[in-house]
Amino acid sequence: QGLETTLAQIAADELGLPLANIRVSFGDTDEVVYGSGTFASRSAVLCGGATFLASQEVATKLKRLVGHALEAAPEDVVLENGRGSVRGSPARFVDLAEVARWTYHNPQNLPEGETPILEATHTYDAPPGTGTFANSSMVAVVEVDPETGLVEVKRFVVAEDCGRMINPLIVDGQVHGGVAQGIGSALLEEFVYDEDGQMLTTTFLDYLLPGSTDVPLIEVHHLETPAPTILNGVKGMGEGGAIGPGAVIASAVEDALRPFTGAHLNELPLTPERLLRWMGRVGKAPAAAG
Repeated sequence: QGLETTLAQIAADELGLPLANIRVSFGDTDEVVYGSGTFASRSAVLCGGATFLASQEVATKLKRLVGHALEAAPEDVVLENGRGSVRGSPARFVDLAEVARWTYHNPQNLPEGETPILEATHTYDAPPGTGTFANSSMVAVVEVDPETGLVEVKRFVVAEDCGRMINPLIVDGQVHGGVAQGIGSALLEEFVYDEDGQMLTTTFLDYLLPGSTDVPLIEVHHLETPAPTILNGVKGMGEGGAIGPGAVIASAVEDALRPFTGAHLNELPLTPERLLRWMGRVGKAPAAAG
């Protein structure tokens, strides 16, 4: 889901380091005893907030150490491109790798009161009574074959607002992946049981997933409205792409079938058999929803 890159970008921005110099460690209980995974549109919000606070603390110390080395006030120090320099005098700089080296190996030369360590640990949670939600609006254009009941999604447009975008490519990927999942749940994916309660859809030959030909080119438009109560103004992203497609596609199909039936579609997935029943082409049509 791109969390490793997202957290690395947050740290790199605060520390003034190239992204390639940042390593994010997952799955090592020697370093992180407990981790619940990336879900619920919470990772960039909570993990990102903790990463920002920890990086900010280390950056503040780096500015003090660079200022000491260059005889400048910490507030005049700029961390950028792996260097610490004096604002307005970029020729006065020291490599941050060198600062780290003498912090650990020559602690006797540190300013009074500084410890020979460059690390920080932080947790982050949204303020009590607040939170953030994935936001998106969608439009689908579909084509329904009234003879076969097959549905083809011809066009899909998404306008999403995940607050401040840390990495637009990852946001796009989240939207595209969510919409693909949504198309699957709208048209294909279904657990089917026989009269004895035995599952019939036990393999991917029976439980169908959307392929590349089932997903159209997805047009994504981004809005950035920072979350006012969340550090960095970020919001969740995952659900924004995944929740809407079922309802949007069902509404589009319902509109397409209006000449054949006035029923409201209230059941997913919209399989050919189900649609043909709704149109009265086979079997008994379901009762119309309210």
